[in-house]
Amino acid sequence: MQKLITIIGGYGQMGLLFTKLWQQQGFNVQSLDKDDWDNASTILQNSDLVVICVPINTTLNIINQVGIHLKTSTILADFTSVKTEPIEAMLKVHTGAVLGLHPMFGPTIENPDKQVVINCGGRGDYQWVINSISQMGFMVTDMDAKTHDTAMDFIQGIEHFSTFVLGSFLKANNQLPDNLFSLASPIYQTKLALMGRIFDQDASLYADIIASDKTRLDKIEEYSKYFSNWIAKLQLAKRDEFIDEFIATRKWMGEFTHHSQIATDEFLENFTHKYTKKIT
Repeated sequence: MQKLITIIGGYGQMGLLFTKLWQQQGFNVQSLDKDDWDNASTILQNSDLVVICVPINTTLNIINQVGIHLKTSTILADFTSVKTEPIEAMLKVHTGAVLGLHPMFGPTIENPDKQVVINCGGRGDYQWVINSISQMGFMVTDMDAKTHDTAMDFIQGIEHFSTFVLGSFLKANNQLPDNLFSLASPIYQTKLALMGRIFDQDASLYADIIASDKTRLDKIEEYSKYFSNWIAKLQLAKRDEFIDEFIATRKWMGEFTHHSQIATDEFLENFTHKYTKKIT
């Protein structure tokens, strides 16, 4: 019998992406959105998989509402970029299988190839879901929830916040990225393009990602203090200390620095040609 997948938030961009991908695999896919809650029990009762795909700040509330409508045989999953609390909440409200997933990409991707979906597990037998995502072409990476959340504090917290501040600072100083791009070397052109990519996305999404929880904000604050400390050292002309730290950090990174040099040289040659051609 064909499996039925219900995506809560299925009319959002990520929900629509996975609706299309699961339908292409032959699954029945339906959506449950905010206007459908009066019929939630009817919509959810025969679902083999229920995926919560809503903004971070509403995820826990949705989990608490959905649990009472599920059969024990239903797999309850989520796509949230924070994993520890949602998984704990799903385990609490649902006696069946639970699965914490995090797609590490935006909904505008054209090809699943080399795109990562993190699997933080949960409980029970959910292997067919993992298999279906792998068969779409995604790379599924297993990781425990706490390790995931710590990594995301850097990848999605500090990195996105730094990008936001840079863009906002450019605006405050009326430094248009297009003007800077024409003067920049390929590596800085790439950085400007990545900044532009972020600002082309949904502002509310990035606000939710950056301020997803207190732990992430605490880590951003810690980074801010670390940043300010190095500014203070440079203002005191502690150049040698900067050089020593630079070398020590390079040694700590190991072969990553050399591999990055090779990889970015290849990427930059292709990127610069394509982007420069596009804007001229």
